[in-house]
Amino acid sequence: MPSAKLPSVDVAREAQAAAKALAPALARLRKAAAVDLGKVPQGALADWLYDLRQAKATLSTVTAAFDDVLPPVIKAVDDHFIETLKVGEASGVQGMRSRVQVTDTPIPQVSDWPKFYAHIKKTGNFELLNRAVNRVAVTERWDQKRAVPGVAAFHAKRVSCTKLNGKRGGK
Repeated sequence: MPSAKLPSVDVAREAQAAAKALAPALARLRKAAAVDLGKVPQGALADWLYDLRQAKATLSTVTAAFDDVLPPVIKAVDDHFIETLKVGEASGVQGMRSRVQVTDTPIPQVSDWPKFYAHIKKTGNFELLNRAVNRVAVTERWDQKRAVPGVAAFHAKRVSCTKLNGKRGGK
């Protein structure tokens, strides 16, 4: 069976060029990270936060195109090896720069929840469960003014930063 030639996926040269082109911006960001925030006016910090988030979003667009292409191709190749190689096969396959083997890792999956809960109740082995509440279920009960014993509200804070419209908001 003749083998198909694969297209090159080596992006090292382009990535190095991009890193070199972005080096001055990275140096400015590193310098900015050392600023004493307590000595900067709050309004200037608000604008700076907006600029930082915009910079992050802009840089994300550079990699977003690759995020659309790479994962499905990687998954297809992974799936091919899973279908064609035996699990734990000692030889695997080897190229010029890499080696591939298919491994098998058991992952717990509950097949009978009532039986599992009965076991936990009987033995007290609560460590078999994750220690997290279902946020949606608790919030629904709170919305109905029903208490959930042992659960309290934690008020997580986050910062919202939006662009101003008009004369002062334009850049």
